[in-house]
Amino acid sequence: MVEVRRFRHRGLRVMYQPIPGPLTAIALSVRAGARFDGRHPGIAHMAEHMLFQGTASLDQVALNRRAAELGGEHNADTGYETISLTFEVFNEDVADALALLAEQFYRSRVSDERLRKERRVVLDEIRGRIDDPAEWLHTRAWDRFFRGAMAHPVWGSIQSLRHMRAPHVSAFIARHFTPARSVLAVVGGVTEAAARAAIRKHFSVASAVPAVRVPPARFGSGGRQRLRGGGGQAYLVKLIAVPPVPRQLIATGLALDLVGADPDSHLFQEIRERLGLGYDVSATLDWGADWAVAIIAASAARGAAQRLERAVDETCRRAAEEGFTAEELLRARKKLRYRYASLAESRFERALALAEGTLLGFPLPEAAERIVSSMPQAEVERAWRAALRGRTLTAVLAD
Repeated sequence: MVEVRRFRHRGLRVMYQPIPGPLTAIALSVRAGARFDGRHPGIAHMAEHMLFQGTASLDQVALNRRAAELGGEHNADTGYETISLTFEVFNEDVADALALLAEQFYRSRVSDERLRKERRVVLDEIRGRIDDPAEWLHTRAWDRFFRGAMAHPVWGSIQSLRHMRAPHVSAFIARHFTPARSVLAVVGGVTEAAARAAIRKHFSVASAVPAVRVPPARFGSGGRQRLRGGGGQAYLVKLIAVPPVPRQLIATGLALDLVGADPDSHLFQEIRERLGLGYDVSATLDWGADWAVAIIAASAARGAAQRLERAVDETCRRAAEEGFTAEELLRARKKLRYRYASLAESRFERALALAEGTLLGFPLPEAAERIVSSMPQAEVERAWRAALRGRTLTAVLAD
């Protein structure tokens, strides 16, 4: 893989990586996620939506028509840490794609009319999440596990959305969408000279907006949380606080792969194959600059809630006490190598990983892969034991 080249332009950090082929992916990540919502939970997510509702020179129809004319994938996403704008186009259209992203970045406008329309869309999205028992349980568990800036879902709430006004969203965008808080990644067949020229032309405004304080990520309560509902199913989510140090985060991720949801993993074999409790098992890792959480989720028939909870607890505990085998670790490393290889093949995913990883201080994919390939088995086992000794929350939704 060709080395990533870095440079700065008027405070904007830029990552460029050439990959031969006809396409180039662009990711523009801004440190403006939901932990920065402040008095208006969900405002970062609403700001992401409003980036597509018109700018100083393009109304909503013209903006989205211009994106369609370029023929590429044009989208955005919001998490707790970042809002990321993405675009994948033919190499010859990179300059025009960067121009459109810069238009959204610098000159988005929020009108009362467009906000009312888009608020209805987001409210419909929230209602759908509330109606999903597994999603609802995850939200309730997350709200208990965290305090302060992290203790609400990315999309906010129906109440907070109804109290949000256009000036609130406009002020949020103006405060956070600055070059100093952003990373631009360009990955693909466009030449470095062409990319630099387009960036110089379109990302030309250096902002004098004061620095924004990062609200602290604070943990709340652990233990057990039991909620009623779920209909004919019982749902479980287990949250495990993980130290956000990159190497320890990678080690815990390896352990989670071994414990987790793949057909060869401990939990899958215990819950689905040995006990026959349920089909859905998942194990993921969510993280930011100063926080990380391992998330295990599973479901079973309504009457099997206690057996499901016991199976998850005992499986996690056994992995901590007995450790893993060399063969298991070899398989886990192979899976991660495959994921990194897939990442290298996808310009889009690679651009996003470069932008968000750089913004949050996480190693580049090649560095992370080297850590995975050389990490001792004992280190992986220590990381899992340390995680289970720390703050955990097991939440169960059942009648």
